[in-house]
Amino acid sequence: MKAAQTITYNPQHSGNFMHVLQGRCPRCGEGKFFESSNPYSLRHMLETKKECSHCHLNFDPEPGFYWGATYASYAFTVAFSVFTFLVSTVIFGFMNSLNLTYVAVNAALLVVISPISFRFGRIFWLWLFYNREEV
Repeated sequence: MKAAQTITYNPQHSGNFMHVLQGRCPRCGEGKFFESSNPYSLRHMLETKKECSHCHLNFDPEPGFYWGATYASYAFTVAFSVFTFLVSTVIFGFMNSLNLTYVAVNAALLVVISPISFRFGRIFWLWLFYNREEV
């Protein structure tokens, strides 16, 4: 039986952030984090693997661990909204960006990227907190 892994904040990230963007294990970058590689497969969107198939990092370290991932996902969607507003302002001007058309288009884009935001938030949260000393 394996010992439980300790999850503590470690600001010195030895893990590569590209692993987060690729949906892979934040420690080794080899094992896939989600069961399905398609984020828009709504039936399998929430299914994560229990551990990395390569380095055996526990992807579900404790009950409720991923509650904090909602903050990372929220930050990503806010940054995306600010980006779309800035692009809209540059293209159409400030006064033309402050209308319901922008709000509707931004809301539609947020719905489209929500599965990606969900996945990013979960992997980023694990990347932020896993204990890099345990191998």
